[in-house]
Amino acid sequence: MVIGMEEGAIEVAKGLDKVIIDKTGIASTDNEGNLVYRGYQAVDLAENASFEQTAYLIVYGRMPSKGELKDFSSFLVSHSGLDGNTEKIISMLPKNTSIIDLLRSIVSLMPLKETSNDRILLEIAAKMPRISSDGYRLLRGMPVLKDIDGSYAERFYYLLTGSTDKLSAKYFERMLILYMEHEFNASTFTLRVTASTLADPRASVTAALAAIKGPLHGGANAEILNYMLKMKSKDEAVSFVEGKLARHEKIMGFGHRIYKKLDPRAQYVKGQLRGLAKLRKMDKLYEFSTAMEKTIWDKKQIPANLDFYAAIYMHLLGIDEAFYTPIFASSRSFGWAAHYIEQVSDNKLIRPDSRYVGPTGLRVK
Repeated sequence: MVIGMEEGAIEVAKGLDKVIIDKTGIASTDNEGNLVYRGYQAVDLAENASFEQTAYLIVYGRMPSKGELKDFSSFLVSHSGLDGNTEKIISMLPKNTSIIDLLRSIVSLMPLKETSNDRILLEIAAKMPRISSDGYRLLRGMPVLKDIDGSYAERFYYLLTGSTDKLSAKYFERMLILYMEHEFNASTFTLRVTASTLADPRASVTAALAAIKGPLHGGANAEILNYMLKMKSKDEAVSFVEGKLARHEKIMGFGHRIYKKLDPRAQYVKGQLRGLAKLRKMDKLYEFSTAMEKTIWDKKQIPANLDFYAAIYMHLLGIDEAFYTPIFASSRSFGWAAHYIEQVSDNKLIRPDSRYVGPTGLRVK
């Protein structure tokens, strides 16, 4: 009998690779490899739906009526602000605090108005753009920005950049929609494990925010961009990734547990990036990135994932790198809300077994 394993336990792949641990009605990938939200392709939603429509769909399982959409949008606006004490706490944090660390800390303790789980989850999600913006500005001795009228994406984009340009906000909205949900990814699974203990929404979202910081999930989507901005030619871009491959170094922004041949989200953003690069007169970044993607695919058959093109995309939108992971978290918080609700509605404590490989038979002398 193996020590540490319950009799009848099933040993599965490390990292739960290709292991189905539960069912979900929120999101998955179809037979063609397309990410699907509640039956709709994510890229179709990015092209034809608003952020608010998609968020409502993910949380409630259907597209909203006009009245429902209006009420939902109003809720997000009315719950987006922070009280004075929360801003004072932000101002007291060390100046070098990362925005994702700040976001996690403030979510864990800020006062909330709502009392039911579903509305608490939405209130937390509504506040994330403001926490990120105020945190960034207060820690740098800058005044916080006042609210503006507009959609979720317009308001969020303004809080990040100070710009009210609607075209840029529309580009931003498309990327937000693609970030909103992605099955049992690391942060979502962390949230579901926490929720399975019947921890409250605040604790569960805080746990998810801790997981999303990691460089293998949401915390390294700008690494390769920093190198790309120093490059002078396409040949230099190709040489950079060839060197990485020759040294067997991991290249952030490439590879995905789900997408082995093509990440449709990345390809959609790549198409958007082409137009955005022309608009910003920075075609070279598009040229460098596509050359990198081709080189890595030709040599290793590893596809670019969403994070690779999203980092370039956000740079062209004038968004500071400090916001990249908080943006991911803010959008994904609506997916987390749906998963929390789904988990607790048919709950069983998530508590896997393990195979013990340590010493045995030791005695204190």
